[in-house]
Amino acid sequence: MFVGHYSAALAVKAAKPEIPLWHLFIAVQFVDYLWAIFLLMGIEHVQITDGFMAASNLDLYHMPYTHSLLATFFWGIMAFVVYGIVVSRGSRSAAALVALAVMSHWLLDLLVHTQDLELYPGGDKYGFGLWNSLVGSQVLELGLLFAGIVVYALRTRSYTRMSRFGPWLLFVVLLLVQVVNLLPQEKLPSVQDLSITALVVFSVLAMFAQWVDRQ
Repeated sequence: MFVGHYSAALAVKAAKPEIPLWHLFIAVQFVDYLWAIFLLMGIEHVQITDGFMAASNLDLYHMPYTHSLLATFFWGIMAFVVYGIVVSRGSRSAAALVALAVMSHWLLDLLVHTQDLELYPGGDKYGFGLWNSLVGSQVLELGLLFAGIVVYALRTRSYTRMSRFGPWLLFVVLLLVQVVNLLPQEKLPSVQDLSITALVVFSVLAMFAQWVDRQ
């Protein structure tokens, strides 16, 4: 799952408005940040195969330290501790919600991934495989994202007339990114290019979310 992850960020923002949206954009993709870094370091591995699944070219056969359920739970606990101490300065509710945003990654991935999500490193692998259906997977992702945008728009206040369109502009940008991600490629990227692109895109989207949220 890609843009569907941001629905969790938008929902948490609606529940706890004082948490900056860009913090939550990073939180819901934190596991994938680590995944991209671990790919560059050779700790985890991926095979890029054209047509591997209808909505994904990624054979994610080895990612136990970022995408196993146990690992995701660990990173969520780490987020709770670090965010609580460094960012929210003792606000356990904010830290807990950020941790839940991190942990939401595994559950949402479970819906679309093939059986490549381990319960723990070396354990059995699970995945409902919705990426095998291009239409079904995109209806799910964009439906989740749209619902998140609606909740965010209803629970926030615009400071100017133009800023009323901010949430919907965010939706359009995420939609365009999703479309580009699904376009056929003349040449498949290398693992290094894939990793660097992922890090850049996640970060740019977080910065754009910060701009929208400040409006």
